[in-house]
Amino acid sequence: MLSRVRTGIEGFDELVLGGFPRGQTILVTGRAGTGKSTFGMQFIYKGAKVYDEPGIYVTLEESIYSILKNASSYGWDLETLEKKSQIALIDIAPAVGGQLRKIDPTDMFSTISKHWKRIGAKRIVIDPITILGLQTESPMQLRQDLIRFSSLLKQLDATVIFVTEIPEDSQSLSRFGVEEFISDGVVVLYYSRMGGIRTRGIEVRKLRGTSHKEGVFPVAIGDSGLVVVPSGKIPKLFS
Repeated sequence: MLSRVRTGIEGFDELVLGGFPRGQTILVTGRAGTGKSTFGMQFIYKGAKVYDEPGIYVTLEESIYSILKNASSYGWDLETLEKKSQIALIDIAPAVGGQLRKIDPTDMFSTISKHWKRIGAKRIVIDPITILGLQTESPMQLRQDLIRFSSLLKQLDATVIFVTEIPEDSQSLSRFGVEEFISDGVVVLYYSRMGGIRTRGIEVRKLRGTSHKEGVFPVAIGDSGLVVVPSGKIPKLFS
């Protein structure tokens, strides 16, 4: 039987038959303000707090202070979990002391693996994986870097989420158009105008090795994080 990882996102697991297949790499993508980082952090927080699965959250953009502040707005006490070695927050920002530095996937893996050993991590979130693309010379180079990085992470036997973004004027599923091809699954978050109002939605576009519910489903961001309504669907015009 396929082992599943429950996400901790209310309603979402009904879309993926009980959770993500354990050990897969999932791309969570969407335009600005759709809730991508919230999805990733909720996956890590609930994993440690509810399912006793330690997790690692790697930030390549936001500061740890900002992450802790955002998490506290949902009632998530990350600091306590970190002190108990149930989660690890890792800041690998490309800017240090006002100077830009190149992030090497192998070096990043080395840092992640040290924390993985320390806390016995079962979940890993990289937010956003987009940063690697900004420092490569071509989509082909990015694809090679991501394949190498993903292969290294597979050694850790953890379920991994890559967070990326969709530019406002793009019809692709990611910033550089290659991220989705190296992932086992793709989850798209929407925040679009329908009938004069903005509506949130979520769609599982791909999930390797297993079936899933198709279509765009309503999603809300409330006081306790993301909530999906698996019993309702949004028309296909949602984009």
